[in-house]
Amino acid sequence: MQHALARLESWLDHDPLRRPLLALLALIGLCVLAFFNQLAGLGLMDKTEGLFVEVPRQMLLSGDWVTPRWNGVPFFDYPVWGYWMVGLSFRLFGISEGAARLPAAMAATATVLALFGLLLVLAPRDEPQQRRVGRASLCAAVLTLNPAWVGWGRSSVTDMFLASSISLALLGFALAWGAADRPALRRLGHTALALFCGVAVLAKGPVGLLLPGLVILLFLLLRGQLLQEVRRTPWLPMLALFLGVTIPWYAAATAANGMAFLSHFIGFSNLDRFTSVLYSHPGPPWFYLPWLVLLLLPWSIFLPVAVARLRFGRPQIWRGPAGPGDLPLLALIWLLLIVAFFSAAATKLPGYILPALPGGALLVGLLFAPFPVAAGQSELVPGPGLRWSGAINALLLAAAALAAALAPGWIGGDPSFPGFAEVIRASPLPLLLALPLALAVVALTVALLRSKRQPGALAWLWLPNAAAFAAVLALVVPALTPLLDQERLLPIRTLARLAGREAKQGEPLLVVGYKRYSVVYYSGRPVLFVSSPDEALKALSDREAGRGSYAGSGSTLLLLGSDPELLDFGVGPGDSALLARRDAHRLVRLPMDRLHQLVGP
Repeated sequence: MQHALARLESWLDHDPLRRPLLALLALIGLCVLAFFNQLAGLGLMDKTEGLFVEVPRQMLLSGDWVTPRWNGVPFFDYPVWGYWMVGLSFRLFGISEGAARLPAAMAATATVLALFGLLLVLAPRDEPQQRRVGRASLCAAVLTLNPAWVGWGRSSVTDMFLASSISLALLGFALAWGAADRPALRRLGHTALALFCGVAVLAKGPVGLLLPGLVILLFLLLRGQLLQEVRRTPWLPMLALFLGVTIPWYAAATAANGMAFLSHFIGFSNLDRFTSVLYSHPGPPWFYLPWLVLLLLPWSIFLPVAVARLRFGRPQIWRGPAGPGDLPLLALIWLLLIVAFFSAAATKLPGYILPALPGGALLVGLLFAPFPVAAGQSELVPGPGLRWSGAINALLLAAAALAAALAPGWIGGDPSFPGFAEVIRASPLPLLLALPLALAVVALTVALLRSKRQPGALAWLWLPNAAAFAAVLALVVPALTPLLDQERLLPIRTLARLAGREAKQGEPLLVVGYKRYSVVYYSGRPVLFVSSPDEALKALSDREAGRGSYAGSGSTLLLLGSDPELLDFGVGPGDSALLARRDAHRLVRLPMDRLHQLVGP
């Protein structure tokens, strides 16, 4: 074994390009496993993905790439970048779930590869190549292998487009800052900063410029370099690039829609979202702290040690020359400022802090693979903090493995999907999840025990975590995806498509209860989302009076919902004509007279 490893090292050292190229290929393979594996295996997830994907489908079908529309009306909650990327994917690969998710997966991958490249470029030139490539690979793997980046990297929603563009902008700044003595790289960094700030503004709005701007401002203030950097920055070409990316669509959308666009997008989607609770998503000021831990697991366990290593209480250590040693400080500000910003907002959703997570991943990666010692900093000195973090890591993985193994006994049923729990019990999924987690616990325990005699063993605590996460992706995702789709998504998708085919001319389609926005996409027609007969009648009246979408009173309407939802609505077995049933979901045709009877006098 040692002879084989020696031969491999000799082969890698023979050509300086071999090691980084091999690492790059391995990282691309890891991204394929994390973001592209079974990407098309799931139908659209409700609610947000079902809504988001329908907008670019409408753009492609209508040929209008300026005004986003959903469910028959203009939709200004988000700007256009994500819609354009999904619409372009539809045009190239056809309209499908896989094509819808492909741009988000590519955005997640691009951020991972950019982080890898940045750390390679900024590493000291006299450092051994093995350490440079190892550090870059480790940090990129930490970003790839966490629940948040995997989850949103596989979902066609706006969060990954914003998070990736903000991250690429900040990585561009890091390149411009760390390569101050290399003009070509500095220009590349400034170009990336301006370009991706513009993309972020097209993806979400002003926050796409505000957040990276605040991170950079605070970093430069703490480094005592604000005025010097302001003087050195090529503002005019950067501003021209930023405005060239952002202004054309905003101007076109304003020209096409006037104040309706500006008032809704700037007022409702930005100011109101920050100052008021929208869509019933409130949260206390500490709302994101547990979410930060969960979304960045297992790496979040090591964040306190990574922050402590910075010695943040001694600002003088950050006043030296610019260089790669500044990356931990930038990563810390990146993480904390974005989390603090969204903590101050009234509307809170876990995905809002996705742009902060690459900062956390970079912090943890540089904990295990730091840059060479700079003035005032220390190498990773194994100590009680890292050892305790490893112990907590092992305990959490052990608890997760035990929960996975025992899941068949305590998993509950869902009246809307009665067969799902039994299918999970009969599948090998609990074992496939428990086994890699248990093996990781064993590896962590061995490393912790060995660290008493060999403290350097603690520097490898990242390896069992990365291996277990990759194994879960390789084993669980291919087994879980078809089960999840068949048991929870296929019934709605089938009934929605049937509704699109069976609906009479002008016959309205109503979804009862949970807002399954994917029904609009799969049925190919406008849908009303209601929870009661009163709400249904009012929605029908509003549509007919205001937009003409359902012109004519009609004698019947289509209802789609689960058995409990339809019963709560007041529709029993004999009140409607059953068109189709899939598990506990039904598509029925209800006489309009019966709806009026349900409302009452």
